[in-house]
Amino acid sequence: MPTPTITELRDERAALLTEIDDILNTAKEASRSVLEDDERSRHDAAVARVDEIDGALVTAELERADNDRFESAEARRSRYSTVSVNTSTPGVTATRSLDEALWATNETVRASNGTAHNPVERVIVRSTSDEPGVLAPRLSEYQPGQRDAIRGFQETVANMALFGMLIDRDADTSGKGFQVARSHRAFKDEWSHVLRAMDVDTSGEGADWVPTGIGASLHERVRASGKVAPLFQRINLPTNPWKWPVEGADATAYRVAEPTGDNASKVTASTPGTGAATFDAEIIGARTLISRSLDADSALAVLPYTQRKLIQAFVDGEEKAILDGDTDGTHQDTDTQANGATDVRTAWDGLRKKALAQTVATATSATALNLGIVRKAMGKWGANPADLAFIIGVSNLHSLLADTNLLTVDKMGPNAVILNGQIGSVFGVPVIVSEHVREDLNASGINDGITATKTYMLCVNRNEWALGQRTALDVETDDSIYRESYQRVAVAFMREDFQSLASAATNEDTAIAYNVTP
Repeated sequence: MPTPTITELRDERAALLTEIDDILNTAKEASRSVLEDDERSRHDAAVARVDEIDGALVTAELERADNDRFESAEARRSRYSTVSVNTSTPGVTATRSLDEALWATNETVRASNGTAHNPVERVIVRSTSDEPGVLAPRLSEYQPGQRDAIRGFQETVANMALFGMLIDRDADTSGKGFQVARSHRAFKDEWSHVLRAMDVDTSGEGADWVPTGIGASLHERVRASGKVAPLFQRINLPTNPWKWPVEGADATAYRVAEPTGDNASKVTASTPGTGAATFDAEIIGARTLISRSLDADSALAVLPYTQRKLIQAFVDGEEKAILDGDTDGTHQDTDTQANGATDVRTAWDGLRKKALAQTVATATSATALNLGIVRKAMGKWGANPADLAFIIGVSNLHSLLADTNLLTVDKMGPNAVILNGQIGSVFGVPVIVSEHVREDLNASGINDGITATKTYMLCVNRNEWALGQRTALDVETDDSIYRESYQRVAVAFMREDFQSLASAATNEDTAIAYNVTP
């Protein structure tokens, strides 16, 4: 008889605990304080079996942990399985690991609006979250004919990982899902073709390879969908936490005397800033529910939908945190506070929080002139339109479109740089519309659970903020949380942080008008 899995043991324990409760509740409902002989026997047998299962689960969890340790070691080893690829320089060959190819990205990716190009940071490839890792290459390092093969490789790995997790309840990580799919009829031949296209089958490399995460395919789709997040630079965090090593205060240039001897005069020192950002990456996740009874054919059919739902959920969570984040013990918004510490808007301090504390403008409607008032409140931080972005909500989009001072995207010319979510520009500053700008706030710019008729408009200096990433996108599954509904949850997650780079908290780099009527 096969050894029960951890999931089967937990299911059996849950059933036994329910049986114990039923026995006792039956006696209570009959106003009996003494169990019948049959009830007593069934009760004691169930309790004894629960104790046995608890012991078995301890052993099984230890065994699974050890198995994970062996698999992690194998994953680290397999990273050094290499493929020889031609670089963009004719006649030059470079050796790259399969994991590096898996995470190779373009500098930009076409955004969801079809015209904008969002930046894509290079990913640090790690077998574990604690190791320093290596910087993944750009696709431009490969010759054009090889880029299609690498793209096919990335997409196939992502599909295989999700497919395996959808059909096998024991495949709770992307690596395990990939291993399930590799031997399944749905992907066995396709994976062989991919390896041949990558020129790794001849040497036998790649046969035992396990990917370090889901790969650049889904990672780039997250970047393509973002509206607010792409406004800011991204930093790969070499450690966690990590302190921004450059003080935020502006340096001062001085005249330096012409050297006339061995002891030349030094450049006059600038006074450094008084603070620096510290990035402490939080785990940001998004999830979708799937049936535990999903078969292989159904899993193939829902793969695109599952990917799209995970990607959109993550993009939404990231954008909400950037706009409305607050790490205080009591969140500025009462409804977010009620959600508890798992709400993504408790991950870091966002734009609205800083602007409310520092730089407030009086503007109660969405017009170009009122956006200019918000910008004016920023002082020197609002001087250069190339550094700035306006962020408004959906309802104020329609008001602003009627304003003749708004230069809409269709009138900006073929050489204009268009950002994702941008509807146009006001006085040279792009206007970004986000569906996550709250429109249920009070006249003070927060949600108090009472008055919910106001929204806000932001102007932000994009150079004064940054997103720090420690771990790139990956996916895991779990079937214990929603077992009673016979569902599993697929979770996409990253580890990142959003910080102001300003040397002083009083920098007016983000301004808000908050008593705005939608």
